[in-house]
Formats: sequence, C-alpha cells, structure tokens
Amino acid sequence: MCSFKKIEVALALALTSALSLAAVGCKTKTGDAGGKPAAGGSYRFAFVTNNSSDFWNIGEKGMHKAEKELGVTVQMFRPLKGEVADQQRYLEDIMTQGYDGVVISPINPDAMTGLFERVGAKMPLVTTDSDAPKSPRKTYVGTNNVEAGKVAGNTALAALSAAHITKGKVALFVGRIDMQNAIERKQGLDETLGKAPGFEMLPVFLDHADRALAKKNVEDALARYPDLVLALGIWSYNGPCLADAVRVSNRKDKPIVVVFDEEEETLKAVRDGIISATIVQRPFEFGYQAVKALKDVRDGKTLPPFIDTGILVVKKDNLDQFWTQLRELKK
Repeated sequence: MCSFKKIEVALALALTSALSLAAVGCKTKTGDAGGKPAAGGSYRFAFVTNNSSDFWNIGEKGMHKAEKELGVTVQMFRPLKGEVADQQRYLEDIMTQGYDGVVISPINPDAMTGLFERVGAKMPLVTTDSDAPKSPRKTYVGTNNVEAGKVAGNTALAALSAAHITKGKVALFVGRIDMQNAIERKQGLDETLGKAPGFEMLPVFLDHADRALAKKNVEDALARYPDLVLALGIWSYNGPCLADAVRVSNRKDKPIVVVFDEEEETLKAVRDGIISATIVQRPFEFGYQAVKALKDVRDGKTLPPFIDTGILVVKKDNLDQFWTQLRELKK
C-alpha cells in the first residue's frame, strides 16, 4: 500500500508539472488589470476543481460551451485526490502563468484564505460548487447548499414515512466535513432530519474522497448498526458507493438511501430502487456560468454575490426524462 501511495503521489506531481508546462506553451497574450485583453488576444482562465470525480466531466462540458460562445480559453485543473495541497500548488502556478482569472471549488476555504487574498489581488476569483465566503471572490456560482440539505432531509423523511419507518439511526457519508458545501448541506439536514423525533444522527462517516474507503464506511455502518434506517451520501461518488454496498448486503431490512448528484451508477440505482432519490445539481451550469462570470468581471460588469444554478430531486418517476437530458448534455 505504501508503494502504491508513493506511485500515486509521483503521478500527481508529474501531471501538475505537465499541465503547468502545457499552460506556458499555449499562453495567449493578455491585457492589463484594467480588463480588456491585448490586441489579437483573448481572456485565458483557469478552472480548479475539488477532485477528479465524474461530476466534473459534466462541468467541463459547460466550460467548453462557454469557451466557444464567449471567445475565451479555459484550462481545467483536477486534483487526483481531494487535497488542499494540490489546490494550493495549482493556484501558485496559475498566479505566475499570466491567467486572467480563476474559478475554484475550494476544498478548505478557511485554510486557503491567505492564498485567496493573494490570488484576488492579481486576478478575478470566482467560486463554484462550494463557496469561500471570507475570500475576495467576485461571486459564488452553484447550489444553495443549506436549502439543498433541507430538500434532501425532507425527501428522506417522506421516503421513511412511505415505508412506515418512524425510528432508527441515520448515517451521513461524505469526503470532508470542513468543505463549505458539506458544512451547509449538513446544516440543512440537521434542521430537518435532526429535529425529527425517533431518529438518531450518527457521527459523520468521512472518506477523504477515497472511493474504496467510502464503500467500506457503508459496509461498516450496515454491519455495526442493525437499526440503521437511512443512509445519506452528500458528495457525488457517495451514491455509487452506497448503492454497491447496499446491493450486496445480506441485511433483510436495508436502509432508505438518499444521495446527491447524477453519476451513472447512482441513476442506475435509482432505476433499480436501491436509491430512493438523488438531489441533482447543475454541474454543466457550474462550468458555463462560472466562466461567464469571470468574463463579465473582466469586461467591467458588476455581479451579484451568488448565482443560483438550482437543484432537482430525481426519483423513479422522473428518471427517464432527466437521464435523456443528461445524455444530451454529455454529447
């Protein structure tokens, strides 16, 4: 395992170096801090995700649409693991490579406040997917995560009621709990499920964006708590991990499962009845609207502090329609 970890770290460093060299090689002529690009040039933006999950494949499609429609160029940086150090390293490189602005989904906004201030002094900063409200970001593009947490909580309560379940334990699975979207979603869940009589919220199961650990966490919870009646996954890969573990479980009474996002295996599990519902965000709009926001700032426009991209609850009854739309977006 140690050797595998060393190889993985080496690959991550090599990828970062390759991306940095590629960025220097394709550098376009940019303008001054006043906004307009130099003659013959275009804005060149960076887009830093919080991990390398399939969720961001959809975001990248929206980013490319913005490139074509707005006449800008954007390079996406995707950490192999959800580590703050990776994002810090990317931002340090971005500040030296002549970019005109950066979009980021911050892993730990408090730990990166000083760096965000340095970035904001050099170029416009926009957050997406998860916010950094103390940073000098121009706007946050994404989901109202407190409201999304409430929607997830109320959706879960409705599913429990339909199954005539009135008491039991509730498990929450996520990569990190110090990331703003996780903090806010848990807040929404606490304001709904946490106040529902008869249900006990267990300590949060953390997996650090490691899918193998995410699945093991579910397996452990299923084995340890015979009265586990509800399992919640609030990051995109938690849905497939929950579905895999619940599907093969020998438990007679399997928990209700409510998750977030639209990974393919999550949608299959909704179809198969393993997952009751998934709270779907708009990653395509994250990619498109965040890049548009950067261009608007560079063009001198004033932005609202929050651009809400909305959510949708996907269940069996609206799955086919949503899946068709999603496949169109991925083309």
